[in-house]
Amino acid sequence: MSNEIGSDFIDHSKVPKAILARQIIEQAWDLYCQLDAHGNLIYASSRFHEIMGSVPVHIEQFIEAVDVEFRLDVYKLFVHTLQTKTSSKLEFRVRGASEAYLWLECTAIPLCDEKGELIEIAFALQDRTQHKNQESHLIAMAFHDPLTGLPNRRLFKEHVHQLLKLAKRTDRMFALLYVDIDDFKIINDTMGHDVGDAFLQEFVERVQRCLRECDMFARMGGDEFTILLPAVDCQEHVEGIARRILASVEQTWEVQGHAFRSTVSMGITMYRSDHTDVTQMMKEVDIALYQVKGKGRNHYRFYSHG
Repeated sequence: MSNEIGSDFIDHSKVPKAILARQIIEQAWDLYCQLDAHGNLIYASSRFHEIMGSVPVHIEQFIEAVDVEFRLDVYKLFVHTLQTKTSSKLEFRVRGASEAYLWLECTAIPLCDEKGELIEIAFALQDRTQHKNQESHLIAMAFHDPLTGLPNRRLFKEHVHQLLKLAKRTDRMFALLYVDIDDFKIINDTMGHDVGDAFLQEFVERVQRCLRECDMFARMGGDEFTILLPAVDCQEHVEGIARRILASVEQTWEVQGHAFRSTVSMGITMYRSDHTDVTQMMKEVDIALYQVKGKGRNHYRFYSHG
């Protein structure tokens, strides 16, 4: 038995240290390369071509594959390591072999000789793409409605807050609309929640066709939605959008074998210089919406100030 074990034992003292080091490198990081002080490639791990599509011969060629937003940061990472002889990390995006972008976490490591003089810089890289995608998904879930995919109350209020700050600096007009589906509860109660959910998804598609790319449409919960119009010239412009939404919703609905009609009511407020916070604007559109509901629904009303 002891002879069999001995026959399988590898005497590592007889294996060149360079080979052992490279085996460790290949398994420790997804990508690894060494560059001299001028940025010329000295060594690149075997997976470089598989993941990146090519093996860079110089730091500039590596940077060309990096997303434009991060190129200067990668260059600064190299220079910082060169000047300080200290290790540091950076996360950035690169275009991979499949032309899709990958997220890489790079640890820049200074390699010095016996005298402490820097002779090479190592880039040890880990693929963080899956982690980043999961992180983005969690963020999307935190700020978006799962049924419709629209921004939720939390994200919407943050956008209004930012737009208020911008408007106070530029005095640029914007409008806030509060949209309530009339008698949505009847659809849910008589046709079922599956039909109700499908109706909400189609409702979102109809309303979005009435909006511009710069407008923000959000679900506040249940059958209540808000719309932010960040660039409007006058009240008539807002009225035109409100009328388009009313006309779009009034068209006959055919959802999962059910045909019916539906309407919406809207409360609207325009930005004024005395607006101080999101709560104030939300209170105004709520008052205007309540007034529409009290006068027969299926219409819109602007908040009357003063």
